[in-house]
Amino acid sequence: MSRPAERTEDTVATPPAVDDGAPRPVQRTIAVCVDDFGLNQGVNAAALQLAEMRRVSALSAMTQAPEWEEGAARARHLDARHIDVGLHFNLTLSFNGAPALGSVRTLVTAAHLRLLPKRRIREALLDQLDAFEEEMFRAPAHLDSHEHVHHLPQIRDIVLDVLARRYTGSLPWVRASAAPTSSLMDSMQRPEDRKAWLIDRLVGAEDFRRQARALGFFVNTRLLGAYDFKATESGYGSLLRHWLRRAKDGDLLMCHPGIPRMGDVIRHGRGVEFMVWADPGFPQLLRTLGIGIAPMSGIGAKTSQRAP
Repeated sequence: MSRPAERTEDTVATPPAVDDGAPRPVQRTIAVCVDDFGLNQGVNAAALQLAEMRRVSALSAMTQAPEWEEGAARARHLDARHIDVGLHFNLTLSFNGAPALGSVRTLVTAAHLRLLPKRRIREALLDQLDAFEEEMFRAPAHLDSHEHVHHLPQIRDIVLDVLARRYTGSLPWVRASAAPTSSLMDSMQRPEDRKAWLIDRLVGAEDFRRQARALGFFVNTRLLGAYDFKATESGYGSLLRHWLRRAKDGDLLMCHPGIPRMGDVIRHGRGVEFMVWADPGFPQLLRTLGIGIAPMSGIGAKTSQRAP
């Protein structure tokens, strides 16, 4: 497997070799999703290369973003048996003259006070779903959101209602940003666990998951991949091994790889992630840990078949 086509000054030293160990049969299957698809050409190029390498199993698209149409023209030809393409619902970034609803902090406060403009949120969701279908010629395989806002009170009601009405009989799966640690004490041991726990509690991930499942949506078990985007390649490689070791069946690991571009506030983190995910030794790490990567839509279908 070839190395990524481009290295930049934003990336650092080559990560250490992957864990030694004899290959084991697949014991756990997870999905891996690249967020922010369509944001810029660097994100698109990295996401598509990793999808073709089968290092990831989902792309989440920002359909208002500048490079969405260019990315969709290639993403629509990816094999849907191996990759889910869904909507990364956005309310907090402004694109192409479409104003943001507000910062995530503003939305969290307004949501818990029940003061969000519900009509504007519904219209934004419908517009973004329309834009997805116009370019992909199909419904999104899943829905999540930028900065996890789809979990918030009022927003989650609108999201689940729109999806249930629009895709009756073939519901997309939805992301729950449920932390891998359930208690504050457990989450205090590592900075990335604290961030995951705070995201879970601030946006109401468990309430969203309970409501979504009651309506018949398939939801991932837990969300892995939260950190501060400041790691070196070796540091991110260590985080990735940590997440994979603790992964359970049906977990979702989010990532943000990209070929760094000026103006992207997390370009350093994107470059680091791309190098680690594209490393030639990554498949051996999966075999050693007994981890399989598959689309969450496929994981959900198998789970439904096993259900009584």
